[in-house]
Amino acid sequence: MIRDHLMRVRGRPAILWVLLAVLGQLAVRAAIGGVALLMAPSGEIVGLSSAPLDRTPFGDFLVPGIILIVVFGLVPAVVCYALFTRRWWGWIASVGVAVAMLIWVLVEVTLGFDRPTIYLNLATAGAILLLAVHPAVRHDRPDTERS
Repeated sequence: MIRDHLMRVRGRPAILWVLLAVLGQLAVRAAIGGVALLMAPSGEIVGLSSAPLDRTPFGDFLVPGIILIVVFGLVPAVVCYALFTRRWWGWIASVGVAVAMLIWVLVEVTLGFDRPTIYLNLATAGAILLLAVHPAVRHDRPDTERS
């Protein structure tokens, strides 16, 4: 059972709002980065060298840009909607986003990308994971609302 002493904002657990903010910033960062990669698939706009792509089937950053927009831009936005509208699967989808981010970072490191955003992405994935599994987030449904 959720503890009654948890801080609530607008009738919802404060920790849920923090999770929404973390997912929201991820969606915005991914959309901006993905669009930059679509605009310049060479990686020039974001300062990426295409050398790490030599060990992949990709000749440029077009497909990674599309993946970035869909998986880390669109999906977290949908997850925010699910959490906000109290869909039962919202917290599970949040965990999925965190796991996908960890895989993305693992692939980046394995391929030899060395960017400061790797640490930001690890911190974001860890935060999403920790926040999503919190009981206050998992049990935030209309049938568990407090007066």
